[in-house]
Amino acid sequence: MSARVEELAQQIASLSDADLQVLFDRVEELAFRRELHVLSDRYRERLKRQGDLNKSAEEVMRTLKLIREEIAAREYPG
Repeated sequence: MSARVEELAQQIASLSDADLQVLFDRVEELAFRRELHVLSDRYRERLKRQGDLNKSAEEVMRTLKLIREEIAAREYPG
């Protein structure tokens, strides 16, 4: 373990319960944002490979509407 990590661990261990909760909430938020950015980058790359990256919002909504209608017709016939 590096000295920096050890120092951080000591600082964290000395925090009050309330401060620990705030710290954990903040770490969770930051980790969520980072993963959301990773997911967004992957999705953007997939759209680029498929040639759909520059579709307008209207085109996307039209496509989603068609998909929704197809699923509804298949799952709830008649």
